[in-house]
Amino acid sequence: MDFGVDGRIGLCEKVKSHSEAPPWVWTWDKTVVLLVSLAAAAVLMTTPQLITPFPANVAWFESAAFFPRVTLALACIAGLFELYQRRSAVELADSDELDSSAANMRQALGMLALFGLYMLAVPWMGYLASTWVFLVASGAWLGLSRRATFSLSVLLSLAMWLVFVKVLKIYFGHGWFI
Repeated sequence: MDFGVDGRIGLCEKVKSHSEAPPWVWTWDKTVVLLVSLAAAAVLMTTPQLITPFPANVAWFESAAFFPRVTLALACIAGLFELYQRRSAVELADSDELDSSAANMRQALGMLALFGLYMLAVPWMGYLASTWVFLVASGAWLGLSRRATFSLSVLLSLAMWLVFVKVLKIYFGHGWFI
């Protein structure tokens, strides 16, 4: 990319320099994106075989495969969109992506650990109780105020419970609490 004065009229407009690779050159990052997208497509097609027992006589939005299929379809679409976006290189200064140097690895790893515990707690405690505990613990771990943590955790856990359990009738197992 050329950062010289060239008559650009707006920010983040790309200016091709002679050293920039043409869009048809295949790079390792495009290969990774394509492989992830193809893997998501393969798992999407085999979802009914991966979920056992898979009841075929339920409505599509009440099926146990609904959310995995939606998530995998979004991963496929996002991968193809990312490939389209990577047809030309973007200089780091022009990127609107987050700066990873500002990331707090301790918080990120703590959130991964909390999410792992949350996954284990859902079948044991029940969806509503485990979601509320996870959200309270996440707010405390991330340093939110007590008021914000409790307000958000109550509202989000109730909203998610109503949407997933009552409206979409997703089965999360029978916990000792709601």
